[in-house]
Amino acid sequence: MNLILENKKIKAAAAGCLLFLMVFLFLFPSVLLAQETLKKSEGQQIVISEESEPDRLGVTILPVVYYTPETRMAFGLGSLFTYRFGLLFKQARPSTIFIGAIYTQMKQFTLQLKPELYLQDNSFLLTGNFLAERFPTKLWGIGPDTDDEQEEGYTPQRYLVEVGLQKKFFNGVPLYLGLKYHLESTRIVETEPGRLLDQDLVTGSNGGLLSGPGMVISLDNRNNIFFPTAGFYLQANILWNNHIFGSDFDFFNIQLDLRHYYQVGDRQVLAVQALAETNSGEVPFYKLARLGGDSLLRGFYNGRFRDLNLLAFQAEYRFPVWKRLGAVVFGAMGSLANRFRDISWDGLKYSAGFGLRFKIIPKENANLRVDFAFGPGNYGIYLKAGEAF
Repeated sequence: MNLILENKKIKAAAAGCLLFLMVFLFLFPSVLLAQETLKKSEGQQIVISEESEPDRLGVTILPVVYYTPETRMAFGLGSLFTYRFGLLFKQARPSTIFIGAIYTQMKQFTLQLKPELYLQDNSFLLTGNFLAERFPTKLWGIGPDTDDEQEEGYTPQRYLVEVGLQKKFFNGVPLYLGLKYHLESTRIVETEPGRLLDQDLVTGSNGGLLSGPGMVISLDNRNNIFFPTAGFYLQANILWNNHIFGSDFDFFNIQLDLRHYYQVGDRQVLAVQALAETNSGEVPFYKLARLGGDSLLRGFYNGRFRDLNLLAFQAEYRFPVWKRLGAVVFGAMGSLANRFRDISWDGLKYSAGFGLRFKIIPKENANLRVDFAFGPGNYGIYLKAGEAF
């Protein structure tokens, strides 16, 4: 009987992926066709030649070495391809493809392929995320007031496929609307005897399959995707996991991410970010809203606090020091609750810190960062590529 149910789930998930793929293939040929030719107002075709628009391909292949409290030392190999192909991507933002393989001191490993392709003068954005990982980590229970003594270790094994297509609908307005499909399989392969997960006391204690469609709405006029000095970024993500798509859990997830970048002096930037997340339905513990990690509330362990709903804010002041070297100071605060209306100052978590930046791709202003963050009874050191937000 279990095998029959499992086969039905796999078929439902495959049907959902197939439906998204059919929509994708219906739209994608028109995207490619638009890359090959432009039309004059009289209707005459203009062919863009490679000679008139030379390719701009940047390839960065580096040994990956970084440090976070969750991983300790991490080692691997990463490749970042950035490009503005003159023939197909005229006047578009730099498209990127990240390929990485990482192994950490905590015996975690991750394999990832993550493309972001800007097409037709930024009119279309194709995204993908393909990931396989085994990542021993920690849980402190659910809620904003969990104690340090509740810490328990567990090991999830996860496979993720997510593809999306966004389209810009208005000339002169960087508003993108799109669809995506999310397929994720998680198995909890190791737990601590006698603790929450071992006793199956929280939703998702054994892992499961997530499958479902989603919507993306984004408004983005940043002047650089690696190191913005002006502009804003707003993205809303809606994801629906349901058994009709083969999912083991039925729930809605909505995430809002608002960022603004202000140039406050010569090569000085004030970056601010506000985040909100809400979940409704049967949510596995590993998909709850969370605080902590290398990008939000630095200084706390990633997932130190988890619950259904979250509000958070952070700010970072970025300034040059000498040649390729820069520095930042930052602060963050956030709160979680089981119900959105219960989010309050009483459960507020906060941290602050400083960091250094070194420009590893000067043409695109891409940085290597090291951050030192501190919160009440917690601290963290982070050495990673790219900005926190």
